[in-house]
Amino acid sequence: MLKTPIVKVKGNPYDCGLQHGSKAKKLIDYNLKFYERYFSDLLKIDWNDAKLKIKNSISLLEKFYPEILKEMEGIAAGSEKSLEDIVVLNARYELAITSLAGKYLEGCTSFAFSPQATKSGHVLIGQNWDFMYGLKDSCIFLMIEQKERPKIAMHIEAGMVGHKGLNSAGIGLCINALISNKDKIQPAVPLITVISRKIMNSTRIRDALSAVLRAERSASINFMIAHSDGEVLNLEITPEDVAVTYPSQGILTHSNNFLEFNPGIKDLGKIFFPDSITRWHRMKELLKPKIGKIEEREIKNATSDHFDHPYSICRHTDERSPKEHSFETILSMIMDLKDKSMYVTEGNPCSNKYEKVPLEL
Repeated sequence: MLKTPIVKVKGNPYDCGLQHGSKAKKLIDYNLKFYERYFSDLLKIDWNDAKLKIKNSISLLEKFYPEILKEMEGIAAGSEKSLEDIVVLNARYELAITSLAGKYLEGCTSFAFSPQATKSGHVLIGQNWDFMYGLKDSCIFLMIEQKERPKIAMHIEAGMVGHKGLNSAGIGLCINALISNKDKIQPAVPLITVISRKIMNSTRIRDALSAVLRAERSASINFMIAHSDGEVLNLEITPEDVAVTYPSQGILTHSNNFLEFNPGIKDLGKIFFPDSITRWHRMKELLKPKIGKIEEREIKNATSDHFDHPYSICRHTDERSPKEHSFETILSMIMDLKDKSMYVTEGNPCSNKYEKVPLEL
């Protein structure tokens, strides 16, 4: 039985945020306190300074993404926090992932399979989400029913407006951190939350791509996007450009280093995530012999792989690191975009079963 809370919200953006904030108030409070400590202790960023840094980002949200800003205002009201607190929480990636704060690490391994590779003929997409141990119990499944938008199901840190998930239009999204020499702290739209939410609000792949390509970006990131009708693609994003790749023999995998050559881009991810170089390739090689037969069992065998343990696809805590900030696989997720279903392990897939998340899509 799943332990992660399921938070259902419905209505206009502000009301959805208000419900989210009030229902997940304690978890949002925990997340804000966690990041305040983390920013101060490891990144040497004062929380009040962080709030000053995102002032101009709020103006960008107000101009280009007013609905999402309204939702953040609702989260702030429901959780009895300031809007600035909630925006910093949603911008934690940009504040921490840049080369100015390179101690931040978020390593994940994503995968997607087009119909030719799967036993069911359905599109499957998912990832091992490797993150800080101290945040493993402060996440939620957020289910959103909004007017004139697809229904959405996402796994997020409480208080955020977007992350990995799927929607009723058949679009699925997974995310990997990337770091480049072009990343910088400047006014921008939060990629990991606001742009991922714009993708999840989309009814067409074109709209999802437009959300990425037109965004004011200050950091690098990887979005793996798929559609139930069979389209699967990967976007390696920097502040200056977006590189697109497609599956090979129906298999697409990615981790935390650039796979496409980008002139002028220095891949810092290979420095901070040296294990990334083996994770994406090993995931692909483990599943290539299963082309045409891939289903949950084959995926679980790959997501549970322990080559180069503890820095493996199935990530485990490095005992040399402080426990709260050490990394491990917090969640493994598989989404079937045709069935509109989501299966997750709460913790390492090597020792936990995939359980079905009750969705209403």
